[in-house]
Amino acid sequence: MTPERLLLDLTLELSAAKESLAAVEAFQRFVQARFRPGRQLKHDHDATQPQEAARFAGGRLVDQQGRDFHVLFPLAIPVVFGLHDCDCEPVTDGELGVVQRAVRAFNERMEEVATLKGLTFTDDLTGLYNQRYLEVILDRELSLAKRNDVQFSVLFLDMDHFKNVNDTHGHLIGSRLLYEVGQEIKRTLRESDVTFRYGGDEFLIILAHTGLDDAVVVAERIRLQVEKKRFLAREGLDIRLTASIGVASVPDHATTKQQILKAADEALYGVKKAVRNKVIAATSKIKD
Repeated sequence: MTPERLLLDLTLELSAAKESLAAVEAFQRFVQARFRPGRQLKHDHDATQPQEAARFAGGRLVDQQGRDFHVLFPLAIPVVFGLHDCDCEPVTDGELGVVQRAVRAFNERMEEVATLKGLTFTDDLTGLYNQRYLEVILDRELSLAKRNDVQFSVLFLDMDHFKNVNDTHGHLIGSRLLYEVGQEIKRTLRESDVTFRYGGDEFLIILAHTGLDDAVVVAERIRLQVEKKRFLAREGLDIRLTASIGVASVPDHATTKQQILKAADEALYGVKKAVRNKVIAATSKIKD
């Protein structure tokens, strides 16, 4: 196959790629077919380290020592490809430019997708994830739980008497308070746990690889952290809050999205109905 045809195929694959891995694989196929290198290098790219310089000399792309260095193209993920000592036709300025433009267009498209996902999955007020992303994460965790026979838990958290804050201080202070509550919750969790604003003054937390007993411990830690926190102290206020939390686990109480949300919600309702400022775990398996 001619270099021109290989180049066309690469640009078409990059224009159709939906993720970085697909782009890397397309580029790797192009490199192998176009250059048939004696030695191909693929390594992680460290943006903090200077990369080996490449330049044109006599119609060939070479490194600082004059060795053949036919390609060095950063892609959307931190991987670079370099080729040394290959027996192939020289790289032309035109060919290099076409590949660079194709890669640049792919990177720009991925940045736009990431931005749109951020807008779609992020709650504007708190910066936490929203209910749209909750659907995605629940699907993922349920799939992992079924495939690998592991547990995960859901915490449903409601701020007690939050309406009183809005009535006393106004909705602007209430909004700032919800943001600070969200950040306080996140500080008590692991990187693998995911926090969502469910709506109003309700938050939902997914604890990966966590059974019921451990989830109750985490919920109690969050409850105590909220209880002792002086919220909006930097604004000269001293607002005290408490939280009620319902806990449910997969597969103890549920095997579907609807079941796990209902189980955690019913446990939360039990707290609100009884005493507030407490953690209660679901007691039985929920049926649709």
